[in-house]
Amino acid sequence: MNRVRNADEFLLRLRQIKGEYENIFAPELERIRKQYASRPEVEKRVIEDYLEIHARTYFVNAFLAALNWRMDWQPTDDLPNLIPEVFVRSEERKSIRFLDYLGFERSPKDEGYRPLLIVETKRPGAGLPLALTPAATYSEIISRGLRGERLGNEWNEWLNTLRDYVRSVKARSAHYPKRVVITNGDWLILFLDPRDAFLNGGHADPTQILVFKNREDIEKRFTEVFQHLEHQRVLGEVGALTPGDLPFQVDGREVDRALHGLHLRYIEQPGIYQPAPVVKLAPVVFLRTRYGAWLRVETPPQEYTLPHRYEDLPNHLNEVDQAALRLLNNVNRQLGTSLTASPLTEHYDNEDDFAGLPGVQEQDSDRFILVTGDKTHYILPKPSVTNCPYHEWQACRRNGVSSDSSPIVARSVNPRSFFISGELHHCAHRDVNRAKSSQITPDNRARCGLRSGQDGQAFCEIWRFEQYLCCRSCAFEEVCTKAEIFRLPCQRTVVTMRS
Repeated sequence: MNRVRNADEFLLRLRQIKGEYENIFAPELERIRKQYASRPEVEKRVIEDYLEIHARTYFVNAFLAALNWRMDWQPTDDLPNLIPEVFVRSEERKSIRFLDYLGFERSPKDEGYRPLLIVETKRPGAGLPLALTPAATYSEIISRGLRGERLGNEWNEWLNTLRDYVRSVKARSAHYPKRVVITNGDWLILFLDPRDAFLNGGHADPTQILVFKNREDIEKRFTEVFQHLEHQRVLGEVGALTPGDLPFQVDGREVDRALHGLHLRYIEQPGIYQPAPVVKLAPVVFLRTRYGAWLRVETPPQEYTLPHRYEDLPNHLNEVDQAALRLLNNVNRQLGTSLTASPLTEHYDNEDDFAGLPGVQEQDSDRFILVTGDKTHYILPKPSVTNCPYHEWQACRRNGVSSDSSPIVARSVNPRSFFISGELHHCAHRDVNRAKSSQITPDNRARCGLRSGQDGQAFCEIWRFEQYLCCRSCAFEEVCTKAEIFRLPCQRTVVTMRS
């Protein structure tokens, strides 16, 4: 089975599902129906209901497959991570109940199965929930139902069933599922935090309940679906841990890789004449388990601020480096391991690893999680190419390659340039700026290599918070310069050994 690599490919698969059903599967079903059920006494509506159920089943199976949930396997493939019709002993009824689909992760420590996803399907004619009192959104209606308010149709019963499923799975596995879905094959409701929605003491936060009103809505919001339901992302989505949490979350023998990273916050600080950028960051260590899950380890409230005095930059970089190394040492001490950080290029060379942990993730407005590999900062102490003239705008202008009509002489939020003309970490070259800001497209994506951005976003991995950093002084330099599409005007000196 070919892995769906990104949200754009998921959208293409999604669009294929309807066409394939109408052109291939439905005509075959119709021929079978005529052969085996073409009796006059069979009511037309009954036949149509069954055909709708087939359509729902076909859609749900294909939909989950497009999100990399596998139900079948070959000896040369990975094992399934999704099983239909899984029985579980009910905590409420004390009898056996059947989950329509259970997605899971194998645990190497106890050879058990940790739940990741529960999917419950309903009849095609079932509608979305209705509230007996006015509500602004479907998410709010469902939240009210979870808190005990009476809803129309059978929704209270269905929510209670989901609650029983979540509690029963937790009782049998000691783990909560990370996602719960209920769908009729047209609308789809996604619970991002099943523990909050279904467990005692939860708040049923409506912002953690996503409602897709129909298949058109699913297609329109395809990036949300992929972000929250794709197998690798669900598998690897773990909140930040402290080193002390680690032994309770993972066995050190399960961890096979470590990477440095940063938690970064970009702030536009008001000034008298113009705003100034403030960049705060904290070291992060990413850990990969042998089964593909990623863990993020931090040490709040420790944070560092990028200095505005350029002469203070070396001391800042050294402080962050020492803090990052201390964090990694603490991780090794807690887990009884001797992990060293892997290069960023290795991470970008592995499509499956990158799918679970992109190089740059925007958490919310101007807050980012960065992977920096064996580097401890996204800024290197000095450029890898010496004597480059393009740090200075006037030199670029003399060569006819200046990126703007005037130099950047103050740390700027528009454009986002922390470094200024003349500083070694600034690049004023027009062609570099154009290349970094160029869009990733379906036509050029293969030549761009793996990128964190979606189609339409900038090629530069850190463009959203820094647009003029010299590429030769960026932790992503070797990743970006490996791309067929990206060429820099300054070249590294090639050292040859004499025989």
